[in-house]
Amino acid sequence: MGPTGVGKTEIALELFQKMPIEILSVDSVQIYKHLNIGSGKPSPEVLRDFPHELINIIEPTDNYSTAKFQQDCLASIAEGFKFNKLPILVGGTMMYFDHLINGISKLPSVEKNIRLEVEEEFKNIGSNEMHNLLKRIDINASKKIHPNDSQRIKRAVEVYRATGKEFSKWQSEQTKEVSPLIQETKVIQIALKPNDKEIHRESIANRFKDMIELGLVNEVEDLLNFPGVSKDSQSMKSVGYRQVCEFLEGDIGLDVMIEKAINSTRQLAKRQMTWINSWKGLTVLEKDSSTVRTLEKLVSESL
Repeated sequence: MGPTGVGKTEIALELFQKMPIEILSVDSVQIYKHLNIGSGKPSPEVLRDFPHELINIIEPTDNYSTAKFQQDCLASIAEGFKFNKLPILVGGTMMYFDHLINGISKLPSVEKNIRLEVEEEFKNIGSNEMHNLLKRIDINASKKIHPNDSQRIKRAVEVYRATGKEFSKWQSEQTKEVSPLIQETKVIQIALKPNDKEIHRESIANRFKDMIELGLVNEVEDLLNFPGVSKDSQSMKSVGYRQVCEFLEGDIGLDVMIEKAINSTRQLAKRQMTWINSWKGLTVLEKDSSTVRTLEKLVSESL
């Protein structure tokens, strides 16, 4: 795991050439088909030569959850073991890692009419107002859920309306269940971190500017023309895509959009590092010329 733009994929590709591994993407944006440039997805040529699981698995109109990721990821891990390959999970979606390794709470089911009601309300008032609503009904959940995390905001509101009980209370009272596959497998947890924060900040800026040059605005424009896709779709809420949607709506200019997207990406990287700094049982490595050799050694010693 590691912050965005640190070079996780590059390291995974090097490992692929040295060991019999299966690469599993742990990225909440690369799961979407057609979200290619803004997600930093490997090119079709790279994916052909270095197959990745859990990339391009759902449509831009679909929603996805950490519970669904856990289900799909466990299936891919089991498949890797079946063919004597070592599953290597690579990505920066920390919630996915957290639920896979530490377990996920079982929450109550919600009737379809409540889900549709909350979905319609979300479309009408938007993410910020919905987050304000969550503050009023469940202040503890609102502190843990980012105002742009539309899926988790809706889920918290749905659970409250279905049960009359705060989402945060349901979570605190439920015992997290860890998959037997994870419990019975030796899991080596490794994070990459930048060896120079300022260089990484500049790298993030250059990376997004490169995305603009590669045609990110046209990519988003095409996506918004897909039936059922809008700026309110879960796929369009991720960093970069969200700001380009604002630009295409005419809410902000090009330069402001680029600045906002770069700042949001830097904030994302900071949040990812906060997860890493508090993660238990994690080996943290600075990315340099010896990283792949160090990883090989760590894996070999653990097998």
